[in-house]
Amino acid sequence: MTITFQDGELRQLLREHVQSTQPELLANGRDQTLTYPDWLGKGYKRDIGLPSGIELTLHRYHLRKDLVQVCLADQSDCFEFVFSLTAQSQYNEGPVFSDRRAHLLGPEGQDSRWREFAEQDYLAVDIHLNPPLLMSLIESHSTRLPKPLQKILAGDSDFPLVEPIAITPEMQTALWQILKCPYQGITQTLYLEAKSLELIALFLDAIDDNASAKPILHRDDLERIHQAQQILQGDLQAPPSLVDLARQVGLNDRKLKEGFRQVFDTTVFGYLTQQRMEKACQLLVQQRSVAAVAAAVGYASPTAFSGAFRRKFGVTPKAYQLSNCRGA
Repeated sequence: MTITFQDGELRQLLREHVQSTQPELLANGRDQTLTYPDWLGKGYKRDIGLPSGIELTLHRYHLRKDLVQVCLADQSDCFEFVFSLTAQSQYNEGPVFSDRRAHLLGPEGQDSRWREFAEQDYLAVDIHLNPPLLMSLIESHSTRLPKPLQKILAGDSDFPLVEPIAITPEMQTALWQILKCPYQGITQTLYLEAKSLELIALFLDAIDDNASAKPILHRDDLERIHQAQQILQGDLQAPPSLVDLARQVGLNDRKLKEGFRQVFDTTVFGYLTQQRMEKACQLLVQQRSVAAVAAAVGYASPTAFSGAFRRKFGVTPKAYQLSNCRGA
């Protein structure tokens, strides 16, 4: 079953739900959390307004029904950088955007439809800027931007979307730091402002790199690279070495390294580390001890795990766990 909302109706529904159940979540005009009613899903959208004019929306929810939002052209007046960690969506009945992708949507000249799918975990960060603010950030470099983005900025594009690109490891780090920001007050505001600008910079750098041609992978090699990914996911505690992994999937180690980076935009080791950290976050939320989590994701000691976790997210595992408890 699919539920369709016209422009603004979904947010109004969520706002009314929060007003009747948890009105304290709306007390701060610049930091408001909208939760889903049980019949529609579970989780939240959190809207954070920053002094520069940047607006952040943090998405973390799970839908019970497919959902379509109709966005009216006269209501679309900003640029939206969308970073989807675990979310799949569909724009105007076209191709489905997969997770771990980022895209930029400009002001639209016609009505549009966004479809979200039931029984999936949505984890994403959106950064909204009005056109004058975005232009003030990039105006001295506008002629060096990729052509599709130049056309959108100039209002000359019939399709106001920069095609999705893979989220890089650097983007993932900044996204998790935003989602689990450990600070409060003015420190939180400055931190989120800086991380938002960092993500915009990383996105612009990535679409510039994405414009260069990449060698084409044969179907057989592509399947072997995905097989390697599945092997890593299946054994975070004791994964094979690069040489052993290449041997298991029938590639030489050089082809595996180059192909893995091309497909997943990270190294084999970088992907393994990311999977370990994501699993660690899940276990920490379940109130497992730091030592137990370290062992579960393949670290020889809690100290080594804590160091890797802090480098990834900017906080210790214990601080992450305590922060998540406060937010629960």
